[in-house]
Amino acid sequence: MEYKHSKKAWTWLIVGLIFIGYFLIEAAFIGINFSTLLWCWAVGGAICVFFALLTFKYGRLPVPNWLFRCAVVILAIVLAVFCFFEGLVISQMGSDGEDGLDYIVVLGAKVNRNGVPSKPLYWRIDAAEKYLSENPETVAILSGGKGVDEPFSEAECMYNELVKRGVLPERLILEDKSTSTNENIRFSMEILPEGATFGIVTNNFHVYRAVQIAEKISGKEVSGVASEYKDALLIHYMAREAVGILNDVLGGNMDLF
Repeated sequence: MEYKHSKKAWTWLIVGLIFIGYFLIEAAFIGINFSTLLWCWAVGGAICVFFALLTFKYGRLPVPNWLFRCAVVILAIVLAVFCFFEGLVISQMGSDGEDGLDYIVVLGAKVNRNGVPSKPLYWRIDAAEKYLSENPETVAILSGGKGVDEPFSEAECMYNELVKRGVLPERLILEDKSTSTNENIRFSMEILPEGATFGIVTNNFHVYRAVQIAEKISGKEVSGVASEYKDALLIHYMAREAVGILNDVLGGNMDLF
């Protein structure tokens, strides 16, 4: 029995240290930015370590059995829902998009203060450039407004980068008022001609939610074009996306299927 309790304590401790280690690694790369919710990993890790210390001391968590069982059931439900949402996220992460679309809507992301696109935005620009080069008749709507800490709009940043790479300006339309995924798509829909086919270009972890929102707004099938996300923050953003899906479903912005 003592070994069993010790095993539980070590499990709590190892999970806690993994969470805290992940937080420290990412904080070292991007700094501590509360808007990214990265701090959740540190909080979760601290809770796990605290549970480990209690289990080492008492042989188990010092709570009534009924409360412990309820907590286990709730945790199991939360994990099941989380895994379900993560399955939806993963299902669209490799989307290449349907060929020959009339338009692609490229969703904006942060522009750094020096005017250089952030990594998520840079990779979205890469995906847009690739799609436009392979589909010469397609027009891109570049969607994203100007944040308080951005030198100019995300749409303008994407426009400048794509023109610099040789994309003709007449193939690019700017939508520079939106401040969220929902607004990106809603405002872009106002630009699209009736009956036009279109796809959504965004980072791979974000494709499922963006496409579902677009289908809810447009009432028709929408193609997703995934841009690769190439650093360890992918794990964090995939986890955060599950919360985003739940929030948009409850808010009526999207359907699950």
